[in-house]
Amino acid sequence: MMSSRDKEIRVLSLDLQPRGFGYAVFEGTARLVDWGATDIRKDKERVVLRKIGELVRLYRPTVLVVEDCTHARSRRNTRVRQLTETILVAAKEFGLEGYALPLASVYRMFAVSGAGTKYEIASALVRAFPELLVRLPPKRKPWQPEDVRMSIFDAVALGLAYFHRRSGTGRSRDP
Repeated sequence: MMSSRDKEIRVLSLDLQPRGFGYAVFEGTARLVDWGATDIRKDKERVVLRKIGELVRLYRPTVLVVEDCTHARSRRNTRVRQLTETILVAAKEFGLEGYALPLASVYRMFAVSGAGTKYEIASALVRAFPELLVRLPPKRKPWQPEDVRMSIFDAVALGLAYFHRRSGTGRSRDP
């Protein structure tokens, strides 16, 4: 059951990638307000920060969630790590609570329901949020690069993991 505290919270979760980012906006755990992915080729840091600023102004979140790139298991490159730190500083400037969550927490949360791969997690998210089905890419072959749309599902998973951790009970919308 969602508490009144969760109903009031609006979360913007971001999945930063070397060529852009995926995002998800939640109103509590039950309502996915918006989602998307951007592919940025030039002047990446400046454009990413501008686009995130636009999302913050448009949706007025209270919390901004990103991957914890300082975690020992994080495999993010140096540029993405630095950009993540810059975004957390910018979140404070916007008056938001910035929250960095290790991906290991996301995988642990979904492992309980038997979803262990990125594609299995994305499929579980589609069951919870059927509106995401049109954005689910086909399962990739080992030799194929990851589809940019997967960053949407990574952002949604990060947002749900934030609520899961925040609740303290381990209960959130079932993935």
